[in-house]
Amino acid sequence: MTTLSAVSNQRTYADRFFILASLWALLLSIFHAWPMIDVRISAYFFSGPLCVGTTAAKPCGYFALNQLPSITALRWFLYALPFAAATIIVACLIAARVSRQFRDRLAIRRLWLSLISLVLGTGLITNLILKGHSGRPRPSGTDLFGGGNRFMPAGSFHGTCQANCSFVSGEASGAGWLICLLILLPPRYRAWIAPPAILASLSTAFLRVAVGAHYTSDVVLGWLLSIVIFAGLLALEEHFTGC
Repeated sequence: MTTLSAVSNQRTYADRFFILASLWALLLSIFHAWPMIDVRISAYFFSGPLCVGTTAAKPCGYFALNQLPSITALRWFLYALPFAAATIIVACLIAARVSRQFRDRLAIRRLWLSLISLVLGTGLITNLILKGHSGRPRPSGTDLFGGGNRFMPAGSFHGTCQANCSFVSGEASGAGWLICLLILLPPRYRAWIAPPAILASLSTAFLRVAVGAHYTSDVVLGWLLSIVIFAGLLALEEHFTGC
């Protein structure tokens, strides 16, 4: 019975990983096939006409929310949350090393998995590989929204951005990672921590689009990527530990 239960749990995590990874690939295909989804959503937050074909007599618009100091302050606060969460996890792991009583209360392996998923998802895949080599200009950097680069659809690696590019969003990836941490919490804490954590995560993703820093595809795929990576690590944990 124990073996059957372990296999059942393993399949559950593996199935979740497969579903999430398939969803990520499907969304990428949709955004790539219909790139105007990105343009139209970004244009909704653009105050005034798009910049292609405008003249000095009829200037184009701008991303209004990007001009508000309150929005800028909120963005910096949300940006810091994944770093704060990672710091807390590291502090818990250090405390577990020096206190057996503290160690017995923590899911040590899951804490390590959460840090590994942050390094792999947000650090390596998002910031080093995708953002470093995609070449996709950010909305504010394209000719549609006042920049000098040509718009490129999601998944295209032929853009002219040289570094820190738009595909995918690093901040949205960090925000998605915050959602993964909820399963590490005891149920009695999860009930009241989950709502503000989810709100902060979704607000981070929303603001990246609203201020013209990223397209919707960058945000959705970056946010989901962290969850896919975490689900994959959970599936590997179940596979190798059998529990």
